[in-house]
Amino acid sequence: MASARSAWGIEIGSFALKAIRLERAGDQARIADFAVIPHRKVLTTPDLDVDEMIRLSLGQFMSDRVLEKQMVVLSIPGNQAFARFSKLPPVEPKQVANIVRFEAQQQIPFQMEDVEWDYQTFESADSPEIEVGIFAIQKDRLDQRLSLYADVGIGAQQVTLGPVGAYNGLAYDLGLTDTSEPVVILDIGTLATDLIVAHGNRCWIRTFPLGGTHFTEAIAEAFSVSYSKAEELKRDGATSKYAKQMMQAMRTVFGDLLGDVQKSLVYYQQLNRGTQLKTVLGLGSTFKIPGLRKFLGQQLNLEVLRYDEFRRIRFEGERGADLSAATMNLATAYGLALQGIGLASIDVNLAPTAVLRRQLWQEKNRWFAAAAALGVGAGALMFARGLADQAAVAANQDAVSTADGVIRAAKNQQDALRAKEGDSNIGFRAINSQRLLEDREIWPFILHDVAGAIDDATEDAYQGPAWTKELGEKPASQREQVELLALSGSYGVAGGKRTVEVTMSLEFATANPQSFIDNTIVDYLKDAQRAANPKAPYKIVAVKYDSGKNESFVVGAAPKEGGNDAAGASSVPTGPRFENATMRDSEGNVIKNDDAGAGSSFGGVKGKRSPAGNQIAAPKGRLSGAGAGGTTIPQGEQPDYGPRGEDGAMTAGGNKIDRGSGAGAEAAKSLDELAPLPTRPAMFPAGSEVYRARVVFVVEINGDVQVSGGDAAPEEGAQ
Repeated sequence: MASARSAWGIEIGSFALKAIRLERAGDQARIADFAVIPHRKVLTTPDLDVDEMIRLSLGQFMSDRVLEKQMVVLSIPGNQAFARFSKLPPVEPKQVANIVRFEAQQQIPFQMEDVEWDYQTFESADSPEIEVGIFAIQKDRLDQRLSLYADVGIGAQQVTLGPVGAYNGLAYDLGLTDTSEPVVILDIGTLATDLIVAHGNRCWIRTFPLGGTHFTEAIAEAFSVSYSKAEELKRDGATSKYAKQMMQAMRTVFGDLLGDVQKSLVYYQQLNRGTQLKTVLGLGSTFKIPGLRKFLGQQLNLEVLRYDEFRRIRFEGERGADLSAATMNLATAYGLALQGIGLASIDVNLAPTAVLRRQLWQEKNRWFAAAAALGVGAGALMFARGLADQAAVAANQDAVSTADGVIRAAKNQQDALRAKEGDSNIGFRAINSQRLLEDREIWPFILHDVAGAIDDATEDAYQGPAWTKELGEKPASQREQVELLALSGSYGVAGGKRTVEVTMSLEFATANPQSFIDNTIVDYLKDAQRAANPKAPYKIVAVKYDSGKNESFVVGAAPKEGGNDAAGASSVPTGPRFENATMRDSEGNVIKNDDAGAGSSFGGVKGKRSPAGNQIAAPKGRLSGAGAGGTTIPQGEQPDYGPRGEDGAMTAGGNKIDRGSGAGAEAAKSLDELAPLPTRPAMFPAGSEVYRARVVFVVEINGDVQVSGGDAAPEEGAQ
């Protein structure tokens, strides 16, 4: 990619704008200028106009600098872009581009025409394997960021990811080679943290959504102060008299950060067997929090150092001390400028082609003006010939159109061939099979939250016969019971995060249909949203419920014309959850409700539960059926009722059981007296008004969809 003799690298963080201008001298770089301009307010401040604040900082930066003819390289934060790393199967070099494109289509969870993407291959002389890093960003997000620069007259020739810039900066500054020991770079930003493993001329990146703002929020909550005041306390933490209290407030965030770092490093070492990690280099102002470096070092059993001085660049004069003070925040801008002058290890460019083309034409406008002046004179001489050529082209327009069609058809055939080559690759099938296991820990936690919400809204569990009797005497509307009819989920991606939209279909009876679900199910989920389970692989970010869309019906009511009455309640056939249902025995015969038992939710032929949850009288002559008393003896589990009579008939409690007549009422009655089986009443008795509702909650899966490490983002679709 084209490089210049000097270049600006500009990074806009949530706390400040950071920029460095480097000049190239052979294979060395020297610093010509730099700037660190804090925003007037941190960009994570609630209700802040972020775009306007960025424009103010850019305007201040441009107030005494001219970038019109300078090479400019910009960065996109790691949590707003995509980074994927994969090992390619052994292929011929000329096939790498096709394989990478196929891999990009599998890895990037958006349509390819909606993203700008580029890639970098990593090869080693002692290994035949080729590893590829795929980097991408959505076009609309990139255009929005570039428009902010354009507003102040900055045009970017190159755009790359922030963590790629940080890797390039430290790889050059440390002089990393293929034989260098791997180094972990931990760049804690305001909103997210980039973990980069630099191993010679290759790197591995993982970004997770935890940064300095989470430490600030913990302080704000513990001290009951505003976000801005908490940010001031955090910055002055080393000398503050409240240092001990602040450390206690941030303890939970320390643990979350440690957990994310540990999981990332373990996963990297699983991908790269035998790799030993010894050193962590810390970047970002958050590393100035007292005790953070020591805490991470002890828990990770690694040497954790703050990268507070550049090795290969110096700024002479009064501003040298300023450069040293800002080193921990300038590594990314350093790497961006290195890419601009052609000294970066990774050279990927996500700048839109249209923007580059427009900049190219603008640079050539002055040459076009001179050429136009010469063209006027030459055109006069060639005017007649031009008309003749134009007429000849018009006469052969059909041939030109045919040629264009052939070219398009050939390109389509090439694309189809590449797709077939990718489909035939066994390695990709294995990868896709492996992806079936991803995110399998999510649904057990979702089911746990759903079960908790249902349990919070329903009556307590069985507490004895008295409780059963009391519950049975209550109308269904006073029992306030909820049944989950269906549960479904749909995967998606929103704001750079993987999400699952979970839909609960509920059925319930209550005297307060407009507020019951709000005060139970919805409140429970919102409480879970505010106090996220630290063990869950996600957090709940939204709960949606509209009581105005509830449906209702009356259990066992006669069907109404059109299916709805004036009050909006409809009647439906009775079923397993309702009393007085139409029941059939195992032979298909209709069983009247007055013939069946009236209170037990068990029974039926051969010990099975009836369709309506009520008892079913057994056919005559069957001991395993139920008599009029309503108790059923499951077949194969018949108790010994005692000695038989003289005629061989079985007795129970001294009463003879007439097997021939099939009338086991007396035996059933005695069994009820001997061993009563209290059961829970039917959930929705006949005549109850029952409501149906849908509650939707959205969970945001931990980690960013942009983060790689071999993880594939889930495709959109129903679970």
